[in-house]
Amino acid sequence: MTLVAEPVVRERAAARPFRFGPGVLGRLSAFRGRCTVVRLASASNERLRVPRWYTLAEAWAEPGTAAAAQWSRNPVIDVDPSDAPDLVLATGTPVVVIGADIATAPWQRAVVEAVRASCARVLVVEVAASPASVPMHLHGYADIETFGHDRDRGAQLLALLSAPS
Repeated sequence: MTLVAEPVVRERAAARPFRFGPGVLGRLSAFRGRCTVVRLASASNERLRVPRWYTLAEAWAEPGTAAAAQWSRNPVIDVDPSDAPDLVLATGTPVVVIGADIATAPWQRAVVEAVRASCARVLVVEVAASPASVPMHLHGYADIETFGHDRDRGAQLLALLSAPS
């Protein structure tokens, strides 16, 4: 008997749309200019130490794109659990905080709260693939949930934050 292998066609799962907190879409124009970006450390691959926002950074640096031209000029602050949560941000620019599982990590929530307390315009982006582990009272903690951190989602987020006002 001869077995013939047939190619398996795998369709990409339909991407879950972003979830926006109340009033966020109306405030996005404030984040489309110069921003300070705070990236909360979170490794999706502990062995390789690849952070979940790495694919966002890839999309950010795509040569020749308008998003790359705009976003590569923004200052980036990387924060990890050993940093003080009340880090001082001396900025008048809007702040975009990017992290994974923010609502369930006390140190990340502490950083977000400190940034929200010290800066007038803050946008918190949750890039965790599944917020299912988030307790109900913490749902909606982030302003935008991307439900993933792959390159396509990173490009979608950049397009959203780079769209003309």
